[in-house]
Amino acid sequence: MNGNGITKEENTILTENFYALSKKQKYSYTVSLTSCGLYLQKNFNGSTKTDLIRASDIIGCKCMRNNGKSNECICRPVKNSNTSSHQVRIPYNEAFDCSAYLCVYAYILKNIATKNEKRDKMIVTLRFRNYNNYEDNLKIAINWKYEINSLIRTRNEDRIIVTPANNQCLSDRLLVIVNPKSGVGKGREIFQRRVAPVLVMADIDFELHITCMQNDARNLVRTSNIYEWGRGIVVLGGDGLMFEVINGLMERSDWQRAFEYLTLAIIPGGSGNGLAKSIGYETNEPYMQDPIIISTLNVVGGNSRPMDLVRVETLSQVVYSFLSVGWGFIADIDIESERLRILGNPRFTIWSIARLIGLKTYRARLSYSKVKNVEAKVSNFTKNSFFDCKDINDDDETVSVEFGMDPVSLEEFDFRERVESFSSVISKRSAFMSIHESSSFTSIPDIIEESDIRMRGPAPKIPPLSEPVPLDWEILEEEFVMIHASYLSHISEDLILAPNSKLNDGVIWLLIVKSGISRASFLQFLLALSTGNHLSFPYVQMIPVNAFRLEPLSGGSHIVVDGELLKHSPLQAEIMPGVTNVYARQKH
Repeated sequence: MNGNGITKEENTILTENFYALSKKQKYSYTVSLTSCGLYLQKNFNGSTKTDLIRASDIIGCKCMRNNGKSNECICRPVKNSNTSSHQVRIPYNEAFDCSAYLCVYAYILKNIATKNEKRDKMIVTLRFRNYNNYEDNLKIAINWKYEINSLIRTRNEDRIIVTPANNQCLSDRLLVIVNPKSGVGKGREIFQRRVAPVLVMADIDFELHITCMQNDARNLVRTSNIYEWGRGIVVLGGDGLMFEVINGLMERSDWQRAFEYLTLAIIPGGSGNGLAKSIGYETNEPYMQDPIIISTLNVVGGNSRPMDLVRVETLSQVVYSFLSVGWGFIADIDIESERLRILGNPRFTIWSIARLIGLKTYRARLSYSKVKNVEAKVSNFTKNSFFDCKDINDDDETVSVEFGMDPVSLEEFDFRERVESFSSVISKRSAFMSIHESSSFTSIPDIIEESDIRMRGPAPKIPPLSEPVPLDWEILEEEFVMIHASYLSHISEDLILAPNSKLNDGVIWLLIVKSGISRASFLQFLLALSTGNHLSFPYVQMIPVNAFRLEPLSGGSHIVVDGELLKHSPLQAEIMPGVTNVYARQKH
């Protein structure tokens, strides 16, 4: 390791010296870009301190210039006794400011290995003024931007890129589908205030569609030219919106190519948000501190991983599920609490208490194909960090190296007029504009004729419902309080049904609660679902299976798939390993 804290194994790409002024003292910084990230070595009074912004935490960078509107420039924030931080200002003279600026955007982990662990935005502003003219300084800034972007792109080397059909051009545009009614009805506001600014910082071109009716997203992905959205499809809403997208893609004649080509992502805006929470849980991200930002960073990070789907067959339909199949207590709460949707997540707790008082049991025949030799181990995540960033900037989100300009005083050197990136039937006025080339969100001619709408997808390997189950399946016929099959760890943000589940483990985790459990034990069971310690109670069993069949023998309950109500009838489900890909950060 050298004086900059850079190990011999690292490749130093660029190095530059900068200065930052405090109120009384002058600091020097050596900034180095390596294969691991951006090193900031602070030199002061003969001592040095080196911090690293990891490449995996950098989301983008932009070249900027001073527009001269503020008449002042600022240097590195410093603290005094009266305020948490303030900026030292010096007069601005446009005639002498030939500098080029590079703003590097990152979201770094703070309070590591504590319950307050979170990701905070950091902006490092580098001022290049090696020459007496702006053009030459800009060349240096552009070179740094190019190398940083090249480093970011290496994170995406594992992405599966499939050539679209009909010789269509590859696109790096993102489609964002927002359900304005999800959760407490703030989907549009969440996108504009929280999500879109991050996409712009990451220089991601996007198009936006606001849904206006049930199955709008399903029809959109079924009939549109999805190869316009090579970066993938992001849904901002509840798990029901992702259910629509997945099943719409399965109705395409080119469904297999579609799932190979597209990467899916979810940003939580619903009441349950099981998929978003499960991704954060598996990647060891501080999801609950800021679910919106963590889920958005999954998208801009560019890392994808395969995810299992489950083919669910009833007497009247076939659907594809990514989350769970429920029957009994939890399914009843999911559907019956809809009348309290305006309350958000608390609706589940309120209705659970009501249903617990009048606890019901239902008779059913459950058949399943058990998975052999499944390792039931809960992963113990270890958290390592390269630096604690509180010494860089504990209270402010911006680090300015060498007279970094106030962000409102800077503009992109190649700034272009913002243009509409979408047209939506009910949200035209709320458009967040993309800085990229003009594009319009118009429907592509239908790929599938309305008369040819049918569910496609992988061929089943188990007998249809009309035939008996295989002889090697196990069969239970008795009274149950609930049966819930999950293939993600969480079915909502606060319910961890299958702690051992992974996105792509090829397992359906079948949780059953049999009749005979007392109300007191069942209450403790429900409370333990928030921690994953619910499997030690009597009458409770978790069975890893790759397929199962459920035949209700009494009425009065509900069957839900990914939170969507299905007609009450016999059903069977079969795992389809790794059918789709989802955005998920690398585990830290």
